[in-house]
Amino acid sequence: MLTKKWWQLGIVLLIGLASLSWGYSGSANTVGFEVAPVASKYQVDKSVSYYDLKLKPGQTTTLKVRVTNTSTQEVTVHTGIAPATTNPNGVVEYQATTAGKNIDLPANASQLITTTDDKLTLAKGTSKIVTFEVKMPADKYDGVVVGGLSFLKKAAKQQSKSAMAIKNQYAYSVAVVLHGDHPLTKNHLSLGKIDATQNNGYNQISLALQNRTAAFLNQVKTDVKIYRRGGHKVLYKQSKQHGQIAPNSIYDLPLRVERDALKPGKYTAKLAVTSKKQHWTFTKDFEITSDRAKQLNKTAVIEHHVNWWLWISLGLLIVLLLLIAWYIHRKQQRIKRLEEQLKDKQ
Repeated sequence: MLTKKWWQLGIVLLIGLASLSWGYSGSANTVGFEVAPVASKYQVDKSVSYYDLKLKPGQTTTLKVRVTNTSTQEVTVHTGIAPATTNPNGVVEYQATTAGKNIDLPANASQLITTTDDKLTLAKGTSKIVTFEVKMPADKYDGVVVGGLSFLKKAAKQQSKSAMAIKNQYAYSVAVVLHGDHPLTKNHLSLGKIDATQNNGYNQISLALQNRTAAFLNQVKTDVKIYRRGGHKVLYKQSKQHGQIAPNSIYDLPLRVERDALKPGKYTAKLAVTSKKQHWTFTKDFEITSDRAKQLNKTAVIEHHVNWWLWISLGLLIVLLLLIAWYIHRKQQRIKRLEEQLKDKQ
């Protein structure tokens, strides 16, 4: 079930997508349109603003969403359906994304929900009802299947001489939760591949947390420590909390190494995960190859630290060599003077 935080915010999300930046931006005034889900008679929790539905196997129903143009000009809105995923920030997303991944889905929301209104054009101040058909799988399943209805207004073409010009795309998403036969309260969480990756120019180590259960993981806390394989010194560590993982999704948990260059070698990751009363611990070996480290370091933001111990060691070595040379020279001089004294006595 979704957390109270999402209940309070509704699940109608306003997301500003930028081609050269990421994060939330925009408002209803700048977006130029808004959406309002029409209540369904199959709604389980009537206090929430997203669709929380309980249907029988094979049953069909229609969902209606009112789209209103709030701008002073004509707008074109594109619709879409996608299964819920988890982004690298530990936030559940309800629209199609290249970063989101799913695993072991009992059913795919993008196949259960369809619409013929994939694109609509609205004159200023007008509204239109967009309909979505939901058809439940013929076979029963436990837990929940979760997806999102997305409404996207693409950016208008802007003439700009700057290569760094940002083009914004604005979207609303309405979550759809389809309850199965029985709720699931115990999650099967596993740790998949660990790999060196990069985000916004910063190197990181990504740990693929796999929620293989048709149930949300809420109030997620993670604690990661990275060691050289066989070693006891912690090279990197990170603690995060207040995360959420969508049902049957992969959470690529990023551990940023900040401005450090990645070093090739064999490592061991130790990961502790908590979600309310559920706890997991994982220990997994992984390797960063020389080619992978070189590839990522070439484009990464790296701060080159001065190795003072190396310079001090080199300085001490030079001083020691000079002292040895001075000692040898003094000794040779004494031997030479002694030889000259012996010659004079002869």
